[in-house]
Amino acid sequence: MYYNHLSRKERYQIFVLLQAGKNKKEIAQLLNRHPSTISREIKRNSKPNQAYQAHDAVTLARKRRKNSGNGKPIASSVWRQVEKYLMFYYSPEQIAARLKKVSVQSIYNYLYQNKARYEQFKPYLRRKGKAYRYCKAPSIKEGDRRYKRSIKQRPSYVESRKTRGHWEGDTIISRKDKQALVTLVERKTGLVLIGRLNQRTASETRDMIIKLLTPFKKMVKSITFDNGTEFNYHHAIEHYLNTTVYFAEPYKSWQRGTNENTNGLIRQFIPKSAAISLVDDKQIKKIQYLLNTRPRKRHKFKSPADFYSKELRRIALHGVI
Repeated sequence: MYYNHLSRKERYQIFVLLQAGKNKKEIAQLLNRHPSTISREIKRNSKPNQAYQAHDAVTLARKRRKNSGNGKPIASSVWRQVEKYLMFYYSPEQIAARLKKVSVQSIYNYLYQNKARYEQFKPYLRRKGKAYRYCKAPSIKEGDRRYKRSIKQRPSYVESRKTRGHWEGDTIISRKDKQALVTLVERKTGLVLIGRLNQRTASETRDMIIKLLTPFKKMVKSITFDNGTEFNYHHAIEHYLNTTVYFAEPYKSWQRGTNENTNGLIRQFIPKSAAISLVDDKQIKKIQYLLNTRPRKRHKFKSPADFYSKELRRIALHGVI
């Protein structure tokens, strides 16, 4: 959505409406603003432990805008770099950390203050202005899991991400065809490997996982899958890679949070409505490259590829499909 700053008049209207007992959603409707805009305004421009005051809000907002970027104009060359990184699907936070010449807020202002510019770069923003959706899990019917090692048996230290070599795996499917992608993510570094499946069968999934992880064989201490039948040949994966496979509990995708988040990033490029068969291998490699070179906040803005040797980094960036 297009955004412009709240005016002085609107801030006084917010104050009056709050005094009248209106809630944030009602104020947003009355001012024709998004509820998050009103919520953010009240949170950012209220003094500590004090109710929202229009005069204070105007002063704080003016001071913040004045101090944005230390008050110095930002060179056009910097904005060209910002646009370049946006087109590589970097978030404003990642760009600010990489360039160190522009703040996160300045980047958002740069986008939102020009509607044409915002529309141009909107496809490169992760959420594209959409709100998160929360789904209620269906009732669980326990299947035959006797031969699957539960995630409850996985050592607790794996959860901390302090040790490299623990992976999560899943598949991405399409509504349009039978092809799928298998995705493998290393929990500590966030390195992702992507492979195409012509059919989401257990045998083809097994072969692709072994193919993707063989170059990293010495760094595969465990793999955690969901309960899809495509992972039924997990014993062969354990044997060939000399590793241990665990399975998350049904309908608890948060137990594989690293993989779920990465799949969300991949969906930025390949939405559910897209036919995977129409996505060529070159594009899949490009997605893997972009994700593995993308700076991560939890790594102090190093990329996942930065944690690997030259040879493994080459595979991670240009690996097989």
